[in-house]
Amino acid sequence: MSHFAETRKRLQTLSTRVPDFPLQLVTLTRLNYHIQKRIQDISNAVLRQYGLSEVSYIVLAVLYGSEQESLSPGQLTEACSQKPANMTRVCNELEKQGLISRSASADDRRAVVVTLRPAGRELISQVMPAVWHKLRELLAGFSPEEIRQQEDFYQRQLHNLNTLAGAVNDEQPE
Repeated sequence: MSHFAETRKRLQTLSTRVPDFPLQLVTLTRLNYHIQKRIQDISNAVLRQYGLSEVSYIVLAVLYGSEQESLSPGQLTEACSQKPANMTRVCNELEKQGLISRSASADDRRAVVVTLRPAGRELISQVMPAVWHKLRELLAGFSPEEIRQQEDFYQRQLHNLNTLAGAVNDEQPE
């Protein structure tokens, strides 16, 4: 029995005990969690071979995909969906490894810029194809149209989450 079969069984039990239990919505949410967790586990197994964590990989990939391969710490934190304290820890480690550097901005010496170093560029160039290979395996059997539809569904769900997050933030006392 798969991990999710047990979860589905518990959700069905809940649906018999709780009036108006939204079985399908909760099932989708739990499926999302299981899928994301399995993707993360598989990705981390690949990344460990290169001495990276998921967050350090994302930092390198975000910098590599940025215009000048540089961002402010705030921009990097936002782009990687991380908390500032965790981003500082990850950047400290990547800097120690010689993969990124932090320096004063040329435009404003008070501002700091995080920049991808040549060793970081070389490493991310090696790692990305290994990660992509696993992503292709993950989506094996899906047609290009199904993948596009799935992306559309996720975009709509993300829009709803962003709207909900804005509403929740608006409700917070000042």
